[in-house]
Amino acid sequence: MSKLKIFHLLILLSFIFSDHSLSQYKNTNPFNLDFNREVLIIGTGSVAAVTAFAIMENIKPFTPEEIGLLDPANVNSFDRGAIGPFTEDHTGDVLLYTAYLLPISFLAYGETKNDFLDLALIYGEVLLIQTSITGIVKGTVERTRPFVYDIDTPISEKTSIDARISFFSGHTSMTAAVSFFTAKIFTEYIDDNSAKILIWSGAILLPAVTAILRVNTHWHFPTDVMAGYVVGALVGYFIPELHKTKVNDNLSIYPSINLNKPMLSLQLKF
Repeated sequence: MSKLKIFHLLILLSFIFSDHSLSQYKNTNPFNLDFNREVLIIGTGSVAAVTAFAIMENIKPFTPEEIGLLDPANVNSFDRGAIGPFTEDHTGDVLLYTAYLLPISFLAYGETKNDFLDLALIYGEVLLIQTSITGIVKGTVERTRPFVYDIDTPISEKTSIDARISFFSGHTSMTAAVSFFTAKIFTEYIDDNSAKILIWSGAILLPAVTAILRVNTHWHFPTDVMAGYVVGALVGYFIPELHKTKVNDNLSIYPSINLNKPMLSLQLKF
């Protein structure tokens, strides 16, 4: 819970204190920053982040009596094989924190380096949206982690709030979001098809390995990591896609708010 609070705070502060100018967009940048759209995305993400925080705050840990009533037979047969004793997933943690650093690689390539501030803002939106979705879903579903069903897992682990937020896998979803975001950005700047294949292969493989580790260490069921992978990949791919110059030439998004009715206006040009 403390990690979630700190992460949300850092994201919100990064936007509050950012001095990035949206008016300094260069025509050579394949991505376009639009003030109205960025306000909409960041505003919506911030509201979702606060909502996720409130939902997570209301999660109650299992009591020993509730744990005693849990029956592995009630877990569907596809997921049941993930049940096992609590195990620290240090490798999965390393992969997650490594994924967070992937966008720094934009500084190693001339064109992405020149547009780094634009790309950093889009990356911040990916983190904000992905974290918010994960928190809302975890706090709403409150699925029991596989290790809670195992008799060898210490009671202290079973009675933690973390024991009740299995669906969906945050490690897998965030790793997928950042990996797909990084691959999407690079492939908009480069023309070498061989390089694109390597980049996307790595982007697909990293969250897949993370997912396998989360299941093998009994932190998640297979359906947890599958859902997390899909959600993260969609966020990581489509947030940059919304910012592509050719998309923005045809689609305009304007938030309109009055005292009686908040509205979102869309304008599509042919």
